[in-house]
Amino acid sequence: MRRAARRGADALLGRRLGSISSARAGDSYAITFDDGPDAEVTPRLLVLLGRLRVRSTFFLLVNQCYAHPELARAIADHGHEIALHGRDHQRITRFSSLSDASDHLKAARDDLAEVTGQPVRFYRPPYGAQSIRSYRAARAAGLDVAVWNADVHDWVDRPAADVAALARDRVRPGGVLLFHERLEPDLPRAAPATTFDRCAVVEQMVADCRSRGLEPATLGEMVQGGRAVRTAWFRS
Repeated sequence: MRRAARRGADALLGRRLGSISSARAGDSYAITFDDGPDAEVTPRLLVLLGRLRVRSTFFLLVNQCYAHPELARAIADHGHEIALHGRDHQRITRFSSLSDASDHLKAARDDLAEVTGQPVRFYRPPYGAQSIRSYRAARAAGLDVAVWNADVHDWVDRPAADVAALARDRVRPGGVLLFHERLEPDLPRAAPATTFDRCAVVEQMVADCRSRGLEPATLGEMVQGGRAVRTAWFRS
């Protein structure tokens, strides 16, 4: 019943208020990275992705890019797609007006483009928090909202093999996988602490998906040609 209700909502609202959740792509999927760049993980991740010949989409925080501009530029220079996760990790749903939210996102988009030297098309709301007003603000800022349909709960500490196994179970053709370079706190709470090797998880995920005939791609590559699948995504 829940799936039927979701399909009904997407059919009714997806065209006008839909966020990208997947794509009609038979042999590809997207690994997307949130909350970066990270001084420890990002350099190792770029080496790994280069060795595996994988291009991904990085949803970056502008304040992290200002802290590590050389890493932000390196992500773009390695051929990856730059996308916006926010100036910081605050919920845009808390802005009091559409115009304030839109101005905030537009400035963040422009700052991210300036730091990385790459135009910014996609935006993912922090925590996945989105209202109709914040969605409209993102669109007014010239951003296409992208969420996900595969989540490995990588803020929960456990062995890397277990995280990768969940990805193997959840990734489907055209899927958008949520992963993190680092974890932002949800103030006033501290950021979740994990000890597993994030690069080891990515390497195993890529190997598992390739064994199933699935090749990683950037989000932009996957949805080109009108292949985006949109969902009415609204949550606090």
